[in-house]
Amino acid sequence: MPRDTTNKVNEVADAKTVTQYCGVCHKTPTPNLMPAKDWPRAVRAMMDLANTRLKHEFISAEVALSIATYYYLNAPQQLPLLPYYEQNKDNPRFVAKDIVNKSFTPLVLNIHKVELGMKPGVEFIVGDAEQNKVLLLNYYQEKWHEKAIANVGIPLHSEILDYDDDGDNDIIIADLGEFLPNEKLVGKVVLLIQDDNGQFQKAVLLKDVGRITDVRPVDIDNDGDLDIAVAIFGGASVGGLVWIEKIGKDNYSLHTLLNGSGALNISPVDLNNDGKIDFISLIAQEHEIAVALINKGKGEFEHIKIAEASHPMFGFTSMKLVDLDGDQDIDVLMTNGDALDLQPDPKPYHGVQWLENKGNFQFDYHDIGRFYGAAEAEAGDLDNDGDMDIVASSWNNYWQDNKRQGLIWYENTGGEKFVRHNIAAQPQQIVSLELKDITGDGFLDIIGGVFRVDMLLDKILFNQSEDALNNERFQGDLESRVIFFENNPGTTNEQLSNNN
Repeated sequence: MPRDTTNKVNEVADAKTVTQYCGVCHKTPTPNLMPAKDWPRAVRAMMDLANTRLKHEFISAEVALSIATYYYLNAPQQLPLLPYYEQNKDNPRFVAKDIVNKSFTPLVLNIHKVELGMKPGVEFIVGDAEQNKVLLLNYYQEKWHEKAIANVGIPLHSEILDYDDDGDNDIIIADLGEFLPNEKLVGKVVLLIQDDNGQFQKAVLLKDVGRITDVRPVDIDNDGDLDIAVAIFGGASVGGLVWIEKIGKDNYSLHTLLNGSGALNISPVDLNNDGKIDFISLIAQEHEIAVALINKGKGEFEHIKIAEASHPMFGFTSMKLVDLDGDQDIDVLMTNGDALDLQPDPKPYHGVQWLENKGNFQFDYHDIGRFYGAAEAEAGDLDNDGDMDIVASSWNNYWQDNKRQGLIWYENTGGEKFVRHNIAAQPQQIVSLELKDITGDGFLDIIGGVFRVDMLLDKILFNQSEDALNNERFQGDLESRVIFFENNPGTTNEQLSNNN
């Protein structure tokens, strides 16, 4: 409970101290963002981070104690719980099916629909960090097939390109390097170049940088060849946005777009319709902002902040560019659900939102819904009514409560008004998503990759490192890795129960 005190002078002094120190690098967080018991540890962590970054004692132990006391006495004992959402029996259902081999510790970080042309049917690139592999997942004649393409450390994002201009498709991969944020220079940009026999030869295009979260092949300087845009999340004082300029056949030059840790993506878009590639990036950590980088030509970019979270613990997790309202411009779909930095409980302010593009680099914020641990969202017309619906996944939830859902969808009922529907509570921690009409019936299906961050953290804490993640201590039951949710329009709960 908030403190009941008559010492108003000390309370005002504490509040001023909090604003003076905690508002320097980011918005000052309010006490109601965490339970009271967790604030002292969080304040100590922020004191250490600030002093490390500034390379001097910016926050003394005495000041930190005053700040921690303020938060402890003004914070709630526990955070309020989000309400349950009961399933409407008359809405379309999704039938879940395991489609690939299970594993002891599912760590599927990325599923990306592609057209490699290597196999008939539907193709996906899968980034599996448990196996440290990039795989090709194929659906043909009502059967699924999975084949390893290459060994890559932590394959977080993939894109298709013709890197060597030989007429076939190659693959570029963002290799995160290590799971947890840090300053190590472990990130890599990995190229998988397809040869004449359909095999992939691995090459490293960029290394010795911070943890890489995104990579996009695009002609940034309008010179007719593909450059590479890279998001480097890093950690602490390491990170930023860069691009690799291709100069001739095998020569490159590295350019910095933005310095700072926490970049989740670098998504290309021509925001002002001038024929030049701009970018939008979601920056997490304590920054919690969306930034547009406007291409002014000759390698110059203007930075425009298009959105900022209300507090530094908002926990941005993903961003997608999509014309959500059908007005022929690009909007921004975002999720926030990260709670791994300071206090791991799911937060009632987690959820899904979008930025409506109003033109001239102005965006209006719209809330879609609160959803514990929202990790990723994908937009598509799930019910074939002509507007964009949204599927959202969770990686941080009250999994022991079977009423909590790990995968949901928001039905667009018109005018971008959204109604939530449940899809699945299990398997938990379905993170990466793609929407695709896989069965050919005209309805978008869902394919999701399972990323068991709880198991991952247990292993890391047990081993005190990210090495030896295959310790036998953790090899329990086999768990689902990739799930196919078939869109069965009009199927009711009773029908599903009878079929099962």
